[in-house]
Amino acid sequence: MRFKTLTAMLLIILMPFAVGPAESADSSAGVVHQISRQPLPQKPGMDVVVITVTYPPGGSTPAHKHPGFTYAYVLKGTVISALDQKPAMTYTQGESWSEQPMQEHRISRNASQTAPAELLVFFVVSHDTTNLVIPVAHK
Repeated sequence: MRFKTLTAMLLIILMPFAVGPAESADSSAGVVHQISRQPLPQKPGMDVVVITVTYPPGGSTPAHKHPGFTYAYVLKGTVISALDQKPAMTYTQGESWSEQPMQEHRISRNASQTAPAELLVFFVVSHDTTNLVIPVAHK
């Protein structure tokens, strides 16, 4: 419940600062729109970055990491996610999860082959962070 309240508050505060879309290169990985990037006044040198990720039916992203704290909330559909070597979890509309900096996000995919899924994602990163997604190569 606390996460939902925080998410709603941040969305209300940051929505007026919305910026244009930044689309991903691979359509099966979904479309990313950056909503905003704002400095955290109480934490000099830190920013909150807010994005949406829309997965097409059957869409997924390869294993990756994020350089900052990550909070994901399912706006629409159902998403399967797995962190590190933990079992995959299924999240539906209204559910959320969080990730620690540089934690491996080895599975992130739309659970449906027929309907899109959409995430609202908040990152807390250092001000000089430009790459929010770091690919993970598996042997």
